[in-house]
Amino acid sequence: MNKIINFTITHRFSDVQISDKEFHNLLTILSWQRKPQFPLHGRTAWHILEKAAYPVLMPELKLRAAKIKGIGLRSPEKLIQPTTKVFDEFATYPHFGISHEGEFTQAFSEITPYAGILHRRAIMEFESAKKLFKKGIPTIVPLAVIRYEDQYQFRGEPMGAVVSLSSDISYHRLSELQYGTAFCSYSDPDAKAYCYQFHKALKIREEPSSEEARLRIINILARQLGQLIHHFTEVGIYRYSSEWSNFSYDFERQKILLTDLDSSMPMDNLKQELRILHAMRDLCSLLYRTLSKFYTPQVVDSYTLSNLLSFNPILELLHGYFPKESLPQLEFVAKKLWGYFVPHFFLLKKYKHAIWNEWTVEQRKSYKMDHDLFYILVLTTLYPLFQKSDIFQLYPSGLTEENLLEKAKIYLGERYEYLLYLLDDL
Repeated sequence: MNKIINFTITHRFSDVQISDKEFHNLLTILSWQRKPQFPLHGRTAWHILEKAAYPVLMPELKLRAAKIKGIGLRSPEKLIQPTTKVFDEFATYPHFGISHEGEFTQAFSEITPYAGILHRRAIMEFESAKKLFKKGIPTIVPLAVIRYEDQYQFRGEPMGAVVSLSSDISYHRLSELQYGTAFCSYSDPDAKAYCYQFHKALKIREEPSSEEARLRIINILARQLGQLIHHFTEVGIYRYSSEWSNFSYDFERQKILLTDLDSSMPMDNLKQELRILHAMRDLCSLLYRTLSKFYTPQVVDSYTLSNLLSFNPILELLHGYFPKESLPQLEFVAKKLWGYFVPHFFLLKKYKHAIWNEWTVEQRKSYKMDHDLFYILVLTTLYPLFQKSDIFQLYPSGLTEENLLEKAKIYLGERYEYLLYLLDDL
């Protein structure tokens, strides 16, 4: 039997108007007096409001659903309440990072509590969302942060949860359009309906289930995503996990929403010389996570190279981020990135049946792009564009292309020769 969990409200966003009844309903979910609803596997609970909330200064924006993170987890077998047990599934997987000294390095995700989050991380999502919302950037709207009672301590830190509000009632994310269940097996009718909603809203002419329709929608969204990450950086925040599963959509306003902000931090926390590197890294992340999902097992047989290059969502994404840059320059960069991706794309296509039936996750990973090499390729290729952009004016730096190559050489070792080949400098 689930136990009632006591907590204290530590943060409340006063700019949001919500009825006492609706707020009380949320409090009963946070305490587990009412069982939370987790529509998908993972740590995000979802609650549809009976009466919409709204921002005081923007009453026309109806907030119809609540996203709640930190109150538990839905596993394939059952719902789990927050625990102090260690969750280290992602902590052992290296990411490409920037050290405190400004060097390229391997970074690892923070070890977190199983089925919960730290109170500190809940505050990070709340504060980032508040800053973005006040600047007019499409995002979830923060409502409240709670801190659980003292027994919920993880490595000496209190645990908690964050409640944010969304203008759309669907819990589905943009990943459904690129590699989710709707376009793969049609096994999820809700996800299929969600994707068809895009088809109708964006006035796509092709048959909804076709590759062309899918890529046309992806192109529209890719340009918006480029703009959104640009605005995210412009506001003075860094470190967003740009998986398409971390973006939702407001169909009424036809805008993509930033949704998972518990890892995001203010640029003010960084030394001045590191800010442009982290700004560039956020764009690298979006490019990598967009490109790499075209060869995931679910869709490894669903995309053709001719259509990928013809629609060119990577070019659209770059267009969104660098709206004033010349088309030939953006095409040059996009071609470099496709050139690195394509051999891996066809290797995974070649072994698709083994991937589906025999291979382990580790075997499949060994055929994928080296994500750190990809990040460095993007950083070095895009740096001249950044130097001319408004982002560089916000975060000025004495960094040069020669400095970037020096950092790359130290980090990559013998792979540096491969980077020079990709850059056509060998």
